Amino acid sequence: CAELAEIVPEEGIIAYSLVEFAMQRNGIIEPSPHMLLVWGDIDSPQTIVEQLTPRLAGFLADGATARLGIGAAQRLPDGTGVVVLALQGSGVATQPIPRSVKSGASFTVDAVVDAKYKDPEVFVTRDTGVTERLDLKLGHAGGFMTQVTCGSKPGKQQVEITASGAQGSTVLANFPVWCGSDPPLSITVDPSQDDIPISDPVEAEKRLLAMVNRDRQAFGLPALVWDARVADVSRKYSEEMRRTKVVAHVSPTSGSAADRVRAAKIKTAVVLENVARAYGINEAHLGLMNSPGHRANLMSGTATHIGIGVVYGDEVPGRHEIFITQVFTRVPPKIDPVRTAEQIRLKLVAVKPMGVDVRLVAIAQQLADQLAQGKTREQAYPTVRKQVDALGNVYAKVGSVITAASEIDSLDGASILGDARPDDVGIAIAQGPHPEIGDKAIWIVVLLAHKR
Repeated sequence: CAELAEIVPEEGIIAYSLVEFAMQRNGIIEPSPHMLLVWGDIDSPQTIVEQLTPRLAGFLADGATARLGIGAAQRLPDGTGVVVLALQGSGVATQPIPRSVKSGASFTVDAVVDAKYKDPEVFVTRDTGVTERLDLKLGHAGGFMTQVTCGSKPGKQQVEITASGAQGSTVLANFPVWCGSDPPLSITVDPSQDDIPISDPVEAEKRLLAMVNRDRQAFGLPALVWDARVADVSRKYSEEMRRTKVVAHVSPTSGSAADRVRAAKIKTAVVLENVARAYGINEAHLGLMNSPGHRANLMSGTATHIGIGVVYGDEVPGRHEIFITQVFTRVPPKIDPVRTAEQIRLKLVAVKPMGVDVRLVAIAQQLADQLAQGKTREQAYPTVRKQVDALGNVYAKVGSVITAASEIDSLDGASILGDARPDDVGIAIAQGPHPEIGDKAIWIVVLLAHKR
């Protein structure tokens, strides 16, 4: 805090990259703290305390703050200076973690999360920009351990520890480890044009969307499509976070992101969410991209649509507090049924060689078309029963697998077949409404036939 007090701009906020650098330099692995800045006469602390008190109460209300840091610096000859106050929660304890390791080497994350959290996860964003979730094993004192391996090239690995609590998934630690190079000893920050204050929330949402799609394009991903209904869900939740001063994924009032999307009667198989509190649009985006878990949502190859909600909160010197919600969903694109059926066949024959019977394909297509028109399996199957029975002289048994998906890549042949090992199959695909996936769900019908 003392270091930051020497350089904080008189107008505006401390750049996100400066805060992160200061934390890394001092070996702090927890996420960026809440920071309060007060300008005034350094020789009149009572005046500064009076300004801090009402703002401090809001941050302490949730009981999450475990650490406090204060720094002050006189900045003008008349005695005017600034007090920087940082408040931070701590929900994880770790064994020492190196700041840097050799290329190709590995290091251990050995940690215990606080008792109020469960189901810890560790994510790492490689220097290539790819985010991975690491496998965990039992560690000391009921904690967990995992190995992080560096690549052969020098670069930074960003490591994040999350766990689930009453308010959903929570980032407990987020820190860099350099592979094949030393951590930087200095940083240069240029004022970002992206962080010019924006008074219009809609303009701020557009700015964030442009940043998201700019970074997706750089990563070779298609742009996300704006969804006005999802944006309305996001705005309502950002307003709830502003009102409650709680930035979390799960709310006692509105539930989870999936609950909020469902309440808005939006049908989708994918619901991902990022939430943030920041003081600048660029600061918010950089913070989310620097968090492996949030970055994975922003760079999701499954999501196709996004809705962003920006709501302004209290004013601080030169800026307004900003509450941001990003919700990612998926609308299945139009597919080629023949090509998709062939993809499914290849997944099946990778498990067991089998033939394709055109009669089974025709029956399966009738079923798929009816399901895509909104009929249930119970309504559709009786219409083809006689055709199936007519194949009784060839097949001793004809079973079926009927499912719907938003995309094909996540399906595998073993899960489709289960214990069945058919001689022949008939595969059919159709697109239509599904009560959870939405209007363009991919209906998949596989008839599994066993010869006599």
